[in-house]
This record gives sequence, structure tokens and C-alpha cells, in this order.
Amino acid sequence: MKQNTSLTVTMLALFALSPANAADWSSWRGPDQTGFVREKAVVTQWSPVGENLLWKSPEGGRTTPLVMNGRVFFIGPVGEGECLQERVIALDADTGKTLWDHHFNVFFSDIVAQRVGWTALAGDPETGNIYAHGTGGEFICFDRDGKILWKHSLTEEYNRIAGYGGRLHTPVVDEGNVIVSFLNTNWGNHARPAHRYVAFDKKTGHVNWWSEIPGIGKDTTYACPVVAVIGGERQLICPAADGAVYGLAARTGKVIWSFNFSKMGLNSSPVVDGKFVYVSHSEENIDSTMMGRLVCIDATKTGDITKTGEVWRLDGLDAGYASPAFANGRIYHVDNSANLHCIDAKTGEAKWKFRLGRVGKGSATVTADGVIYVGEQNGVFWILKDAGDTCEELSKTEFAGPNSTIDELYGSPAICDGRVYFQTRYGSYCLAAKDAKVETVEAAPAAKETVAAADAKPATLHVVPAEVTLTPGQTMQFKAQLFNDSGARISGPSPKIEWTTAGIQGDIGSDGRFTAPTGVKYSAGMLNAHVGDLTAFARVRIAPQLPIEENFEAMAVGAVPSGWVGAMGKSKIVERDGSKVLEKIAEKGKPSPTYKMRAYIGLPVEGGYTVMADASCAFARKRFKPDMGVINSRYELILLGAQKEIELSLGATNPRTACDAGCPMR
Repeated sequence: MKQNTSLTVTMLALFALSPANAADWSSWRGPDQTGFVREKAVVTQWSPVGENLLWKSPEGGRTTPLVMNGRVFFIGPVGEGECLQERVIALDADTGKTLWDHHFNVFFSDIVAQRVGWTALAGDPETGNIYAHGTGGEFICFDRDGKILWKHSLTEEYNRIAGYGGRLHTPVVDEGNVIVSFLNTNWGNHARPAHRYVAFDKKTGHVNWWSEIPGIGKDTTYACPVVAVIGGERQLICPAADGAVYGLAARTGKVIWSFNFSKMGLNSSPVVDGKFVYVSHSEENIDSTMMGRLVCIDATKTGDITKTGEVWRLDGLDAGYASPAFANGRIYHVDNSANLHCIDAKTGEAKWKFRLGRVGKGSATVTADGVIYVGEQNGVFWILKDAGDTCEELSKTEFAGPNSTIDELYGSPAICDGRVYFQTRYGSYCLAAKDAKVETVEAAPAAKETVAAADAKPATLHVVPAEVTLTPGQTMQFKAQLFNDSGARISGPSPKIEWTTAGIQGDIGSDGRFTAPTGVKYSAGMLNAHVGDLTAFARVRIAPQLPIEENFEAMAVGAVPSGWVGAMGKSKIVERDGSKVLEKIAEKGKPSPTYKMRAYIGLPVEGGYTVMADASCAFARKRFKPDMGVINSRYELILLGAQKEIELSLGATNPRTACDAGCPMR
């Protein structure tokens, strides 16, 4: 492969500091991550033509807006057909005026156009920065003014699997990390297809930790984790793709406990109250043929707590899209058929049920006095009141889309300072009552975390950064961290670390400084740290900058090019016609994960280069002939074997050009 332009990609790490407002809605489920707002409702009636409507913007989407520092932020689709892109946009919270609007392409994705822009943004109150997980796999950190501070291409760097259903994860910010997850299969110890969580340093974009879910992922999912201190330990509560819920140590990703209750992946995010975790699904249960379950889990236990951690269950509640809200001692949950359920959080007793419509995707937001704001997918926005044993309707508004279509509602409302912010597919709205006084409820004391003493016995050793890709000659400083058995960082003098390497070419000094050799083109392996009987590692990959030329002659037969993203387990070096070539594995009866492969050999480069490659098909069965091609500037030029056509596209759902090849494929 030859590329004719030499580019250097530099990652910028810039910090934007701005004060955080206590009333900000910086997480899609609000300050408590529960869908609860510590205010009494101000708006209980409104009209799209004026009553209690502060402003309306024509900019809409499919998600939940964030409200931070006087601005409204959200991600959404923009354009149509061949011009379909994704955007992150900022509006003035007082007027709805557009302040900035950043567009980016959708690429390497099989997700259909109707589900572009399903993730929500995550905000950081400390810095004011905004984090976006795009449909094409770009993970971007913006400052409040729309400047990109750093970004990763999750597909090109880690072989993120997107699927076609739009099930992508909303990021979550915790302390110095911004965390996101996806299914992937990559080089080395990430070759096994699995659901993995990755924590990036929120300021620099460096990888701080990876955590692999031990079960087999059944499908792509979109459940967003939440952070809670339970039993003195800071945990990341993660409903996962294998049908189980996990409690991870929030600073290292170490698995603390697991609770399995679904035969398919989980999409509903959890809520936490004290030591109790509430989570649901709408798939088949592991211990019955009944569909759907809401469970309350005691998260103070460790290990597999499937049999010991259940406090109560409510079977038959098929709530697998929306996420529950916890407010005033009750769970409010929208099922797949758009019924809103009210459930006693202590006992699991159902209090009442209210029919919203036909399709439930958006989650409810609940105030301190029991007023509920919730949307139904088919363009209906409700304001309701929990009246104890019944639900009272306060307001119902139906939205019509363009050309006699339905203006859909997928996201949840955000409430700040008495204002209600929400969006439909074709508009964003801010509701406010003039001269209304906002009454707030004092927050309950936060759960206290166990503090590690300087002389505490270490239980976990951790290396940061946890994964890097270096170019030949580049250096990286690695550091080791120690944590006690409650996941708290142990301070004090740094211990003496013994550093070793495994599989990766290069030298590491006693101070943890690693240098990638200049004479190596590709190399990948582990950098290991040892303290007493504790060990930890970082994943290190060496990849060249442009220009790149490879004929595979220096590689061993049966091997996989070292560190090639997405190639391990799906390809191998073979001898063919007197030379060596990279062969795509296509074993009969094993369509997954070898059925489809995109391989990335270097650092992500958005454009400005040429790709030249020879491709040959030596396999055909009846009418079946495989597709093959090359990637350039995130476009795929594909030779379609069965159709005998050439396709240029950004992804399977977004073809740009197709033409008759005019000759047999070879």
C-alpha cells in the first residue's frame, strides 16, 4: 500500500475553565443521574403558540439537551440523503438563538438515517466542556464555544462496532474521566469480540483505563452507566450487552459485582438510591419465558450476585427503551408500549399506570412535587401529576411534522431554574412562566467514600495511559497508580516500579519512559508494571506515519500484521503465486466475526493522501462472490462481487456512487 502525502497529526490539549451553575443539567438524566429535579414545578400548562413558551428554535433532534452556563447543547442530524451529516449545536438558553453549530460526517456505519443523532451529549461542570459520541465513531471534546480540544476516531483506532440499529452509548463524566463504551474486536488481548468500557482523561484525551465485560455480547446496546458511591466505594453501574448489570470500580474499571437477568443486551439505563440499583429490560428473562423485568439490586455485595443481590422484582414490565426515573421514593418508568408506570421503590408495588400513546422511547423527568414531563415517540408531549394512587393529566400537546408527518419525540426534558427544555425532531422548546418563583428542595447528603490512607495495603495496580499509539521514535511517559480494596487512590511517595515489555519492540526506562524504535514499522504488545505481587499493563502500538508501503514479504506465514486495527482473527499472511499476501479469512459456517472486516493500518488521517492496492478473489461459491475494496479519507471504494459494480460510499447505508464494472471481478 502506497500513500503519497506525509502528514503529522497533533493532538491538542487545551483547557476551558468556566464556572458551573448549581442548576445546570450537565447529564442527560440530570444532576442526580435519576431524572429527578430538586425543584417544584413552575410550568404545568403551555401552548405552542404563546402561553408559557419562552422560545422555540427550528433546530431539533432525537435526544436530550444539556443546559450549562446559560447555553443549551445537543447532538442531532442535519441534511438529508447524500448530504446527511451530524451536528453538535449550542443555543442561547434565554433566547434560543444559535451560537455555534459544528457539522461532521457519518462514516463507517451501518446505522440507518432515521437513527442518526440518538446519543446525548455529556457535560463537565468543572471545565464547561462538552463530549459527543458521533454515529461515525468520532469521540469529540468541545469547549463551550465549539472549539475542538481533542478527539478520537473510535472505529479507526479501536475497531468500534456500530451495528445498524443506532444503539450507541452516551458518554458519562466522572472526576477526571469521560467514559464511553462499545462492542469491539482489536489486536492483542482485545481480539475477542466483547463489550468494553474505556475511560479517557477528560482534559487530554489519553486513555486512562479499559474494562472488558466478561460475558458474550448479544447485540449492540445503548444503556448509559451512572456513577454512585455504594458501601464507601465509587462505582460505575453498567447495564451491558451480555444481559447483565455490572458494578465497576470507577477509577480503574475493575469488576466488583455482576447481576444477570436478561437473555439479550440491556438498553435501559439504571438509577441508584443509596445502595439500591434499579434497572429493567424488555427481553426474555434468564429464568422464565416471560418478557421484561424491573429489578431492585443490593449493590453492596461482591462477585456474581444474581441469586443473592435481588431485593425485589416486577416481572412482565417490558421497559427496554426508556430509562426509569427515581423521585420522591417512587420509580417512574415508560414501557415500550408508552405506558407510564409508577412503582414504590421500597417494595416494588405498582401504584398506577397511565397510557401516553403507542411507542415509548423517551424517559420521564420528575419534579420535587411530583409533576412529570414526558414525551411519546409519535409527537405527544405530556405534563402529568402524581396524585398518589392516580395520575392526573395537566397538559397534552401534539406536534405535527412536515408534509403531514409526525414530529417525533425520542429524548427527555431537562429542567433548570423553573424552565423546561425539550426537543422534537424538528424543533427545540423552552417553557417558562413569567415572574414565577423557583422553589428548590435541599439535596440529601452525598454518600461518603472511603479514603485510602497513605500506608494502606495496595489491592490494585494501574498504569496510565492504559493504551497509546506511537509513531517510530516517539516517547511516552507511563505512570503507575495504587488503589486500596475500596477503589480509593493511595497517595504518598510513588513505589518502586519494575517495568518490562511483552511483544512490543522498544525500550522502557526505570522511570516508566518508553521510546518507540525508529527502525520498526509495525509493533504491538504490552508494557508491564510490577510492584510486589501486583501487576498491571498498558497496551502499546507502534504505527508509521505517511507515506506507507507494505508488500508483506517480511511477515511470517500465518501471522497477522502487528497492531493492525480490526485485522486480528479475520486475516492472516499466506503464500500465493510466489509471494506473500494478506488473506481475508472466510471459514465456512463461521460468518461472525470473520464475515466482515475493515482493517486500519496507521493513525487516523481525514484526507489528503492516495491509496494504491492490489486485490484478488480466489473464492467463489455458486453465485456468491465476495466484496472487497480500499478505504481513503473515510470513503470506501468497494468492488461488489455479486453485482459486478463499483461502489463509493461513507458506509453501507450511505452510498454515494455506483457504476457497472463492465468486466468480471478478479
